Amino acid sequence: MDQDPAAAAADVREARLMVNCLRANAVRIGAVLSGPVLAVALSGPAVAAAGIGLEPTQAPRGAGIQLTFELPQERPDAHTTEVRLDLPADLPIAEVYPMSVDDWAPRIINRTLPEPLPGLHGGLMTEATESIIWQLVAPPAAEPAPVLLTVSVGPLPDADRIDFAVTQTYSDGTVVRWGGPDAQRPGPVLALGPADPAAAGHGAQHGGPAPAAAQDPPAQAAAAGSDDAAGTGMGLLLAGLAGGAAIGAAVVWWRSRRHRSVPADPTGAGTADEEGELAVTGGTTPWRLTEQ
Repeated sequence: MDQDPAAAAADVREARLMVNCLRANAVRIGAVLSGPVLAVALSGPAVAAAGIGLEPTQAPRGAGIQLTFELPQERPDAHTTEVRLDLPADLPIAEVYPMSVDDWAPRIINRTLPEPLPGLHGGLMTEATESIIWQLVAPPAAEPAPVLLTVSVGPLPDADRIDFAVTQTYSDGTVVRWGGPDAQRPGPVLALGPADPAAAGHGAQHGGPAPAAAQDPPAQAAAAGSDDAAGTGMGLLLAGLAGGAAIGAAVVWWRSRRHRSVPADPTGAGTADEEGELAVTGGTTPWRLTEQ
């Protein structure tokens, strides 16, 4: 059965509309899928908000190590004049000693223990450090740098973590509380892992640096997180490409079906719509859809 040229032109316009709709949907899908991919690719490692740095962040139970606290200088027209470190009362540490730091003078506040604790060098300790207070004893630098304070502690308690509280006082009277019951900001945390028998009686028991194994897990976790993020981004990208390929295949199939279903024009007359998208020739030549 022959098809009226006007109806054929209407079919062409309908086909063009369908193609445009498929293209628009493909663009939307690509935008939705590419957004998370770009976010993962451009963000890189997560950037932590300003806080107190702690090195190391993990150590074995029972060890003796050196902890370095790094306090930011956040006041544009003031500098840090005092730092107070409070240790948790429910996790006493037998020996806590502030290490020598230029321009800062420490003062130790002790408390009596309800039960003696074994020290790093043998014997029992009847007192434990409750707090350390550092005072700035030198003129401030023209451009104040972060404050670095080092403490030797041990033996570390049998617990999962130690939460420290730090109070930072500026020259203009501003007080910032990191951790503790009245915290304004999160305080530094030391994660504790299983005891390391190989470290017993060696430098770590005397305030030396934490064993390398105790410092590896955070780096491994960061690397694993980066790999997971990269894998997620690649999965989203492949999903977007697959969706685009499926839409393209649907368009090709629909066009080929239209070519096969449009009959020849026995009158030999040709017609075209307003946009010149339909070309029809006489004889046995089939209808052609020409997209511009």
